[in-house]
Parts: sequence; C-alpha cells; structure tokens
Amino acid sequence: MPALIPLLLGLAPTVADWIIGDKTGKAVGQVSEIAKNLLGTDDPGAIEPAISADPNLALQFKTAVMQAAAESRRADLDEFRAQLADMASARSQTVDLAKANSKIAWSTPVVSVLAIVVFAGFVAMLFFREVPEGMKEALLLLGGSAATGYGMVLSYWLGSFSSSAVKDGWIRQIAGK
Repeated sequence: MPALIPLLLGLAPTVADWIIGDKTGKAVGQVSEIAKNLLGTDDPGAIEPAISADPNLALQFKTAVMQAAAESRRADLDEFRAQLADMASARSQTVDLAKANSKIAWSTPVVSVLAIVVFAGFVAMLFFREVPEGMKEALLLLGGSAATGYGMVLSYWLGSFSSSAVKDGWIRQIAGK
C-alpha cells in the first residue's frame, strides 16, 4: 500500500496535503478501493501500467482520487465548523446569563480563577517546597491535571484568537493557497 503514495503524488499533486496529513492510512485505503473499482486491481505494480496505457482511464482515476480528497476536506471543514459553533455557543451562553443578571453567569469566571490559582499553586510548590519522595509521582500527575485545566481556561477566554488563526488557515487552504 505505501508504494501507492509516490504514484498518487505524481498523478494528483493537489491531493498531497490529504495524503501527507494524519489520515494517510485512510487515504491509501480509499485510493486502493478506487483503483480496485476502476482498474480491477489494487496492486501498486499493476496500477501504473494500466493508467499509462489508457489516457481516458488515467483521467478517470485522477478525477476519482481528487473527488475523494475533496470529500475528505469537506468533512474536515464540517468538523471545524462544528467546533467553532460549539465555542460560540459556550460564549453566547455566558453572555446570555450575564444579560439576564443570573448568578450562574459568574460560574465561568470563578471556575477560571480557581483553575489558575490551583495551577499557580502547583508551580509554586514545585519551585519552593521540598516534595517527599513518595509523593513526587502523585504530585506530578495532579500538576498535569492542573496544567490541563489552566490550558482549558486559556482556550476558553482566548480561544477566539487561535480559532481565528485556524479559520484563516482553512480559508487559505480552501481558496487554493
């Protein structure tokens, strides 16, 4: 199967990002299925001679591979849109609660402050306290959880900036770079 990758890169350069990404196995599987359906074989050694002998078949193969790549990108874009909608929903819920003068509106800032304080406490403890030998692993495990919470707080409050950067990257990619 990996022998198909150089062939695909030569046949359809626009599909290179699709193949090189983290979905290589799925892409190779889809291309193998396309080759099997169109050419009757998924053997990398037989594919190149088959499409070299028939320009019409080569065009059909390229078209099918490019359509599969486009469908994969559409699925990625749909997933990204869902993530953006989820983030917007969380922020709009906080805004709606604040507009309604609900005490629950304070829960997000309070939890955020607590997560930051806990993380800062762990960092301070690591630098300024002697940790008993039997507690180091447990403390590092808990510190990792605190760091994750801190990261989530940053993502919630500052996520729109990084989401914008990701969105801009997607737009450039969709527009053909």
